[in-house]
Amino acid sequence: MRRIVSGGKEIDSCTACGAIWFDYGEIPELTEGRLPVASGNEGESPGEPPVDPPPKKNARTVLSRVRAAASSLRCPRCEGSLAAIDFQATGIPVLRCPACEGILAPRDSAAGIHAKFRFLREQGAKYAALGSTIAGEAKRRMDAKYGPADTDAAGKMAVPFPIVVPLADDAPETGSLPLVTYGLIGVWVFLSIVGQVNGAPLPLPGGLAGLPSGTGFAGVPKLPLLFAPFFHTGILPLAVGSLFLFVLGDNVEDRLGKVPYFALFLLCGAIAGAAHVLWGKAGGPPAQGSTGAVAGILGAYLVFFPNVSIRMYGMGRIVRLPAYLFACAWVVAAFFLAWEPGPFMEFLNPAALSLAGNLAGFGTGVFGAIFWRFLEDAAVDV
Repeated sequence: MRRIVSGGKEIDSCTACGAIWFDYGEIPELTEGRLPVASGNEGESPGEPPVDPPPKKNARTVLSRVRAAASSLRCPRCEGSLAAIDFQATGIPVLRCPACEGILAPRDSAAGIHAKFRFLREQGAKYAALGSTIAGEAKRRMDAKYGPADTDAAGKMAVPFPIVVPLADDAPETGSLPLVTYGLIGVWVFLSIVGQVNGAPLPLPGGLAGLPSGTGFAGVPKLPLLFAPFFHTGILPLAVGSLFLFVLGDNVEDRLGKVPYFALFLLCGAIAGAAHVLWGKAGGPPAQGSTGAVAGILGAYLVFFPNVSIRMYGMGRIVRLPAYLFACAWVVAAFFLAWEPGPFMEFLNPAALSLAGNLAGFGTGVFGAIFWRFLEDAAVDV
């Protein structure tokens, strides 16, 4: 083994086969592009552009082969056994030591991971700037409407916005253009513009201002359940919903396919709306907006990509968390916003979905993705 210094860390590389060993916490040197990596082609040197990773359709076959080879290999750090895993659901196999949590990436796998995460490295700063701009504009409008927020001695907000927004993720590039995701965002923007032109948010079919909270379905038509996720009552909820779909929805669409993805979006939105009507807080605002459907997409993303890192804005900070912790942060924010006093909540989202609706949409997405994975496994077994 020879040692490569990257980002202050010493990473080991095999001089014979080109495999790279990452101790726990060192793999970001590869995904974030600081470690020079050669492709699998002979004659190429580290630092040259890596070859494209193998197609996703071969991922299971390649993983099976690596799993078979893992039985004869030992961890170079602790001599423990190695297990073949699919690295962050990218379709690229690596070997992981359960004991010390190190990762051994063969030469081709290291090159494939480097290529998969290239898009994030090139576009991550733009997403972060977009999120910061949205947060800054929201604070400016809040200060203008309700007065400056309380600040601490350092001038920072003492009670930052309880908004959890994804800015970018480390998931692999999608295999096709996410047309449904872009189409949904386009419909949202179009309907919001029409509402702005009319001078008031558009009503739901049947003339409803929104889905009533906690009233039950007596006298309430059920058709608006399918349409409520397409309407918004403000720029901020539109921007937040669009960011969720733009960052997370494309990967879920790529995993499910366009028609199942759109069906899941409608199902999550409808079940979330029904939960709002049946179990929402009585007297709460009538709900419009995509919150429940987007929560379902987040739930599906959690099942498909639980360990993928997400760069997020939350509670006044921009941090990077794995998807399962990001989902926890979103749930905490959903609880917080459900009990927030009127004026603040009216600014964030005048027609918010209730906590019951948000959690119902999220749970529907989780169970829908679990069912889809069951179908995938059944198809492989056949």
